[in-house]
Amino acid sequence: MAAPAQSRSTDLGCTVSAVTEVNEWGLRPLAPSEVNRLRKLAAAVAADLVRSGLVIIDQENPRGGTSAGGLRVEADEFDDAAGGIWLCWEVHPSLREATIEALRGQRFDDPVIAAAGRIHEQMASAILAMLGALGYDAQVSDDDYRPFAIKVLSAAL
Repeated sequence: MAAPAQSRSTDLGCTVSAVTEVNEWGLRPLAPSEVNRLRKLAAAVAADLVRSGLVIIDQENPRGGTSAGGLRVEADEFDDAAGGIWLCWEVHPSLREATIEALRGQRFDDPVIAAAGRIHEQMASAILAMLGALGYDAQVSDDDYRPFAIKVLSAAL
């Protein structure tokens, strides 16, 4: 189903002005030029954070392999409130697995769950401060599906 042509600004300063198809879930992808802009901004954010000393996790296999944890940079390429650039801290696989095991075992008072939550919270604060120092405008997610994630709102000047 094609949507009518429209032109509007997104919160990344992009203008959406192309007819795009809505997918089977009701999501409309950004126009190709906007996807390119979003990907370039994501690459710039990642490069700036690597220069600042953070490790960026492989996008192709973010939770697998031998990664000891680090920052995941995600470009959500849909024209909706969840679209944009998201940064998520990933703890070491041993802590992640211990947390999952405690949750599956319904041991909600296990100290590992609280520790993992505090680590994510502190890393989100640190990453937000780093982005500010680098000139980016960003905010902590209020999305239940992306707890402790950071959304990049605009590019460094």
